[in-house]
Amino acid sequence: MILRVLLVILSWFSLIFLRRTDILRYSPAAILVSFILTVVSFINPVLKLWNVKGNKKAQVLADLSFIIGPFFAATIWVFKLSFHSFPLYLFLNGAVNYFFAYPMTAFFQKQGLYKLLHMNKHVLYGVSILYAIVIYLYQRGIENLCTALKDIRHKRFSDVTNDVLAEKISKG
Repeated sequence: MILRVLLVILSWFSLIFLRRTDILRYSPAAILVSFILTVVSFINPVLKLWNVKGNKKAQVLADLSFIIGPFFAATIWVFKLSFHSFPLYLFLNGAVNYFFAYPMTAFFQKQGLYKLLHMNKHVLYGVSILYAIVIYLYQRGIENLCTALKDIRHKRFSDVTNDVLAEKISKG
């Protein structure tokens, strides 16, 4: 239990080194991956991909400690460090996912946090890379939409229009 709490606290603590605007900018991707992982966690009792000792409450708490902790924070960090370049993003995400799927999973299984059942470390790594590609495309779409909205807003409210409006307001 203490290890799970530490995972969440340390993950969120790491975000204080980022600007608020970066956290807000990359939150859509982190929220999407959190949603995907939550759905997978809900169907896990049927698929039996991993097991957590204890009752259903223990399972939910264990899953949430990873979802809202290291997965959320790591997503924001990886995007902050590499979003400008897809190859760099894939490389960095691959390295982070490799670290989680192999040495960290071995450590967490040894600590009794969870045990992989119908999913091995290779599948865990592959699925993590798939999630990374999906959330990159999603974040890219969000960025393109925001840029398009800024362009529309800029054209609709040009400097000339603002100057004319400011003149009328100051005379009125």
